[in-house]
Amino acid sequence: MAKMRAIDAAVRILEKEGVTCAFGVPGAAINPLYSALELRGSISHILARHVEGASHMAEGYTRARAGNIGVCIGTSGPAGTDMITGLYSAIADSIPILCITGQAPLGLIRQAQRGFDMDYQVQLSFENINAPELGVYGVDHVAVAKGLGCKAIRVTDPHDAQAAFATAREWMAEYKVPVVVEFILERVTNIAMGTEIDNIVEFEEIIELPLDDTPASQPPALLPA
Repeated sequence: MAKMRAIDAAVRILEKEGVTCAFGVPGAAINPLYSALELRGSISHILARHVEGASHMAEGYTRARAGNIGVCIGTSGPAGTDMITGLYSAIADSIPILCITGQAPLGLIRQAQRGFDMDYQVQLSFENINAPELGVYGVDHVAVAKGLGCKAIRVTDPHDAQAAFATAREWMAEYKVPVVVEFILERVTNIAMGTEIDNIVEFEEIIELPLDDTPASQPPALLPA
C-alpha cells in the first residue's frame, strides 16, 4: 500500500483511469490539484481563457477519438457554474466528459503574497437556503449538475477519491453523460501566489492506496470504436 498525500493520490487515480490530458483554469479551491499535477507531470494540461471554454474543449477532446476522456478542471463557485453551458452541450449529444471542481466548506480563502506582506481573508461563501445541511457552503455544484441531467459525486473523505473516479468512469461509459466530481476535503484553502504554489499544504492528509507507477494499460472505452 503506497502512502501519499490525498491530492497526489487523486492524480495517480486519474492516471489509472486513463486520463492523459486535462483542460481548465486554476483557482482557489482547486489549486492543490494543480500543484499535484505539476509535481507528478504525467497528465498534460491545456490552460483555457475561461472555464466554460475548458468544458467545451473537454467535450471536443472526447469527440475527437474513441477512448479519449475529456477532463475539465475548475475551482468552486463561479468556475463551477461556468461549466454549465459545456455540460449542457455535451449531454445534448450524449458526450461523456469528466468535470472536477473543488470547494472550501467554510469559505475562508487565505490570500497571501509575501512579497507585499499581504495576509488577509476574504469570505467567498454564502448560506445556501436550499441546502441547509451543507451549512455555510455556497454553490451546490452537485445539484446544479443533476438539474441538467448529468451525474455528480461529492467527495468529503480523501479515502473516497478512488471510488469516486471509478464510479464516474462507470457512469460515463453506461449513461454517456458528463459527470461532475466535487471535492470538499479542506476547511480552509490557502492560496499561494506565483511560485509560492509549491508551498500549498491543502489535502495534506496521508492516505494509503493500492497504487503503483504503472499507467493504465487500457483506457476505458467511452465511445464505440
